[in-house]
Amino acid sequence: MNNDIVLIGFGGHAKSVIDSIEKRRDYHIIGYTDLVPHEEYKGYPYLGSDDTLQECYEKGVRYAFVAIGYMGEGRLRDLLYQKLKKIGFQIPFIIDPSAVLADDVKIGEGTFIGKGSIVNGASEIGNMCIINTGAVIEHENQIGDFTHVSVNSTLCGNVSVGSHCFIGANATIIQNIKIGQESLVGAGSTVLRDVLPNETVYGIVKNQEKGIRIEG
Repeated sequence: MNNDIVLIGFGGHAKSVIDSIEKRRDYHIIGYTDLVPHEEYKGYPYLGSDDTLQECYEKGVRYAFVAIGYMGEGRLRDLLYQKLKKIGFQIPFIIDPSAVLADDVKIGEGTFIGKGSIVNGASEIGNMCIINTGAVIEHENQIGDFTHVSVNSTLCGNVSVGSHCFIGANATIIQNIKIGQESLVGAGSTVLRDVLPNETVYGIVKNQEKGIRIEG
């Protein structure tokens, strides 16, 4: 079985992805695409810009993975996902061997679950999400597509997070909270109320004055 996989993007997040792929041994990394070549890392070659992805597919590579992080907003990951789907690539989820997942967790394609993270019972993670190092996703969470849950964040039980959201490092979302799509929760925040779509919140979030609504 051909398990060759091409990575798209080669920044810091890619190094975490590479280590997880190497440890699981489910796929063989043939190299990476990016706008420009990067310094060599573990011998993986630069294959060219993203325009070479069609050529990779025609040569028989069937798996691809977007290895860039949030980069200020999730739209680039969205665009790359659509491009890969149009070409015909299969986009697997990648789970580090040290992560702990309940048996009934559902995970969408293209999602990365990093080292030491925990995803508990009846939780659902959408397509193209990043659940980063040490994050805790408790029972019955719903995480929308293209959402990034940062390092050591904790989402308590029955939290719902919309698509294209960013949850900052060490943030805590208490149980039964709803986070609207395209929202941002700042690093170290404690969220005690629902967050509106397109809203940025930070600190101890317990009333509307603590948030900044972003229009458009």
